[in-house]
Amino acid sequence: MLSKQIPKDVVLNLGKTVLFHFSSEAIQDGYALYQKGAVYNINVKEETVVTGRVSEDGEHEVSLNLHRFLESSCRCGQPEPCAHIIAVFFQLYASFGPPYQLILEWKSQRGKPKDQEQSSLDRPPMVTEVPHVSEKQAKKRIQNVLSVEEWKSVFDQRFEDFERIKMQNMTFKELEKGEGYTFTHIYREFYPGLLNSATFLDDDIGKLYRFHAQLETFLRLTEYEKQFGIPDYLHSHFHLNLKQLVDGMFKTAMEMDALRLRSEHLDLIEESLREFQNIFKLPSRYFDTIFRVFQVGWATIYHVEKWAVSYEKQLLDEKEKGSRAQFLDMALVHFAFLRDDLKEAFKRMESTEQFSSRHALIWLELLFHWEKWEALLKWLLALKPEFYRKTKDYYKDASVREEFHQYIEFFWKYAQYTGEEKEYEEMLVDCLPVTFYEYNEFLHVQQDFKRWVELQLLMGYSPSLINSADLKDVEQLEMDVLLPIYHQSVDRLIREKNRKSYKLAIRFLKKLQSIYKKLDRSWQFNEYIEKLSAQYGRLRAFQEELRKGKFIHD
Repeated sequence: MLSKQIPKDVVLNLGKTVLFHFSSEAIQDGYALYQKGAVYNINVKEETVVTGRVSEDGEHEVSLNLHRFLESSCRCGQPEPCAHIIAVFFQLYASFGPPYQLILEWKSQRGKPKDQEQSSLDRPPMVTEVPHVSEKQAKKRIQNVLSVEEWKSVFDQRFEDFERIKMQNMTFKELEKGEGYTFTHIYREFYPGLLNSATFLDDDIGKLYRFHAQLETFLRLTEYEKQFGIPDYLHSHFHLNLKQLVDGMFKTAMEMDALRLRSEHLDLIEESLREFQNIFKLPSRYFDTIFRVFQVGWATIYHVEKWAVSYEKQLLDEKEKGSRAQFLDMALVHFAFLRDDLKEAFKRMESTEQFSSRHALIWLELLFHWEKWEALLKWLLALKPEFYRKTKDYYKDASVREEFHQYIEFFWKYAQYTGEEKEYEEMLVDCLPVTFYEYNEFLHVQQDFKRWVELQLLMGYSPSLINSADLKDVEQLEMDVLLPIYHQSVDRLIREKNRKSYKLAIRFLKKLQSIYKKLDRSWQFNEYIEKLSAQYGRLRAFQEELRKGKFIHD
């Protein structure tokens, strides 16, 4: 075997620079020759001299000098380093590592300043020897294995196999342009493969495995972005995949019985925590996305008091030493929450811009999940000023609207589960008009129709803008409270002084007439019409509409 006849480090080191001796066209043609199996009869003549033959419009003999590569030769007669030479080198390199990685490294180094290029080449090679993996090994399943280290070993092997299969079939152009193998393959193929490669008798351990499979996929996607980049037109899709994984990890952590797992498998949970800490190795641009997982992980799976105390102390020591890591400050806020230290949590929140109300919503979700109603109300009220301040940007920022209504929803859930509605109603009143729809629904459900009508009047809503089903319900249960809405709307429409408004005013007058009749107060409606006709006697068009409606006669 070639790997035993030639020193490995000689080939790997040459691989770091060899492609820079060839044109893009030569590399493209040489890689295509290697892929279609046109290279054969590879022999080692001396420790650093390798010969081979390439079939392309005839047979071409190639001699590679691994010690002085520029002295390599081919009998094709081309003056420049030809495709046949690099094709033979690709074939040789395949015994030590995947040749496609040479192209990826060459692609990443092109265009860099010479000094930067050289320093990059001085680093250890990115390529690694790819061991032969049997079909049985490749399809290995995890069955009731209680070791995160073994799970990670299988993850690494499966990804290595997955990426090699994807990459080795790609053309040079696809490798150069970053086509043919995209992040969607990782999310749609590698990720489901991980989920389907394990079975556990204990359902909660199965969920812990799923949590790590989701985390592994997240980390692999970020590595893909670092290595290949993401085209602008695919950025939103890439971040959607990251969000879906974060949502999945959050859901998985909330579903598992973490308390039982810690009680029965503490060593496994501790091992899981060590692997979980890899999120700190992520570039800072991912922190805001992954922090939600950090919050739920420490609040559920890893919520061992002595671990939390120890880790918080470690973070405080790092901060005291001058560390300004973004994740550090955010984590310290969360650990104060876990200790239920509201004062310290808000003090730390004020000292960092990274921790926002969006992250605080996770606390509310956790407290609701745990059914800690007193604590939920305490944190809801503590966060009230922050969300109230956000109402000034409510109509300008869609994210503010989304976060605000999530906050309001947790207030509503508290009221529903405890029957304590006072604080919820106060919040709705304080934040009007942005809470109109919630307060409208609240009063309607309470059948407090008098205040419901007052709310419509406050907002200046006419009957045509109010939900018809709501109007019908109120009319059936307490119709007299509707009178002010119709009276105010009629007066406003008449003041608009146009035929269209007059016609709508007549329609509302007919509704008023119907309500007064049902209340057995028709005389009061007749007096109202007389005053209305007299007050607007000079509005000829309005008078005509009154006659058409048969409210007055000549």
